[in-house]
Amino acid sequence: MKISFLLVDRCHIGGVVSAIHNLAKALADHHEVELVSLRRNRDQAFFPLDPRVKTIALSDYRKHSHTYDGDDPQLEQFPHIYPNEPTDKKPWIGRLAEKRLMEYLATTDADVVVSNNPKITIMLAYAEGDFLKVAMEHSRPAQYGPHIRDALFRDAYPKMDAITAPTPDECRTIAGVVPAVSHLLSPMPNCIPAHEGQMSTGDNKIVVTAGLLKPHKGFADLIEAFSTVAPRHPDWSLRIYGSGPERANLRKKINETDSNNQVFLMGPATPVTPEFAKASIFVLPSRLEAFGNVTVEAMAAGLPAVAYDAPHGPRNIITQGEDGYVVPLGDKKALAEHIEKLMADEDLRRKMAAAAVANVVRFQEAETAARFEQLVETMRARRATPRTAAAVVTPQGDVRVKVEGLPAGSDAELVCKDVRKKADEVVLPFVGGEALVPTLGTLVEGDWELQIRAAGFDLPLRSTGCDTLQILSLELPRAEGPALSLLLPHAHTDGTLRVQSRVRAQHVEVAGLKAGATSIDIDAAAWGVEPGTGSVIEAVHRKEADKNFSFPVKAGADGRFTASLDNAAAARLHQPGTEDVWDLWLLPDQTSARIRVCKLATDVLVPMDVFTYPYPVVKQSGAPVQAAEAKPRAKGGWRGRLSAVPAAVAPAKHELRPYFSSNGQLSLKIIDKK
Repeated sequence: MKISFLLVDRCHIGGVVSAIHNLAKALADHHEVELVSLRRNRDQAFFPLDPRVKTIALSDYRKHSHTYDGDDPQLEQFPHIYPNEPTDKKPWIGRLAEKRLMEYLATTDADVVVSNNPKITIMLAYAEGDFLKVAMEHSRPAQYGPHIRDALFRDAYPKMDAITAPTPDECRTIAGVVPAVSHLLSPMPNCIPAHEGQMSTGDNKIVVTAGLLKPHKGFADLIEAFSTVAPRHPDWSLRIYGSGPERANLRKKINETDSNNQVFLMGPATPVTPEFAKASIFVLPSRLEAFGNVTVEAMAAGLPAVAYDAPHGPRNIITQGEDGYVVPLGDKKALAEHIEKLMADEDLRRKMAAAAVANVVRFQEAETAARFEQLVETMRARRATPRTAAAVVTPQGDVRVKVEGLPAGSDAELVCKDVRKKADEVVLPFVGGEALVPTLGTLVEGDWELQIRAAGFDLPLRSTGCDTLQILSLELPRAEGPALSLLLPHAHTDGTLRVQSRVRAQHVEVAGLKAGATSIDIDAAAWGVEPGTGSVIEAVHRKEADKNFSFPVKAGADGRFTASLDNAAAARLHQPGTEDVWDLWLLPDQTSARIRVCKLATDVLVPMDVFTYPYPVVKQSGAPVQAAEAKPRAKGGWRGRLSAVPAAVAPAKHELRPYFSSNGQLSLKIIDKK
């Protein structure tokens, strides 16, 4: 198998590059591996690379190199797809590297292509090769800027065969933000090499930490915490390895805490792992850590670890109380207490050190390579599972789902999942490649995603078409079961197959509506309930209850009724400069629960887009408008209040907009008409 890893810059110093170098080496034992970087500006990378791993640089910034691209004007041109930062004055990745990456993807013979950067993932989504595509996240995608996040979540992620994140916690976070790709997510911790250097003896009274000197790394917190326990342990010291913009502030913090004789800024060390052998305790005070390579490396060298509970790495690396401690984020007192606990107890320190060495084996090369190989097998199995389906509504209103290419004897199942995640999933068998979703007693009201369960996976079905012709001839209301029981299959905006289920024991269906100059007239039918004397339509304001009103219903035969809303009276409730919206309900009598007035017994998925009406305009002059004689108010105080509205004084034009809202309910909006 040939595996290609895509990087922005292989010569960058950082945990991602280190982890990919390690994984490439581990996979090279059994596979052909290459690293492809978009740019190169150094002769030597900071991290060693196994000589069996091939490297390709798509743009070369080294002036002395025979492959120097500095004379190509595209090097300094902004790319078309790759999203540079909006504040960039010139591109970090130019049009030249972008074009060459797309050419590489169009011609590569790799079986698996892995992006290790969200911006590259956006480009990988455009590739049309039949190789497996993996988006390997090393950070927290939900925190990306909109110039990356929108294209990544909407366009790129759905085109991947797998999306990995360093921890299960981060997988759950991504699934919460992009539910449509939940089935593609897998934890993939960063790969750390087996420790081959000297191990800590536990004799040196040194606490160590390492990382870029930036505010979110929390080194200022660590200095404060350590300084509170240092006077009680004058033979212990703290060493901080790294460089960065926070160095001057950290030096100031050391001076302020009078820790100059016990806290030291050691500068950068590459590699830093040999320095861990000199210490006996490792601390990671970071406030944000998607994984934390340095924690694993320190533990592999025989150091117990203390860390803030930063999202999400430390809690997935450290086993609480066994090989270290995870303390509440930002709690400097707890940080100090647990550091001192290890400083003061040599037996505990050595016991935890031994556990640390044993526990971090799961992040090292052999196990990470096996985890990656299993991911490839999973992707292949997912690709082999048929995932396109057509849905047909039967004359009875059931939905028959046929999956293309599903063998007749398959043990696959159709899984219906409530998009709101409020109802339990419904599992139905495939028989002869088809599954039947009964219209009665199966799906509660809501929107349901249809998935196929096969080979241990739940995979969303992609729609190849929905035949809803029979909905037009269904006999509604139903003689058995709920008065309204209707299944409407449809293709969601992302192409997946869904079913909208509408189940109501009592229902009011709008048959027609006339929006005239003086009134809005409603013709409707009540199912499962009979309107009678005293029935009214209640208009319930979405924000201001004191604007609620009602108007009478004229009952007919078989649940049919009409109602007429007085435009001028309703307009007098509107406050100029605002937007008023009322939802309409039927109140059958003074003791019954009200029922939504809707348009749902249709093959139209979004009634508000199809069933539209004119917008009457009510013009009110500056002269006082005589209010109608007030009628006695019904129980509840506001019913019938249209007739008791004070007269309008200011001249105004009000536009009345009757429409069906997103849930199919008849609503009325009133706005100023200019």
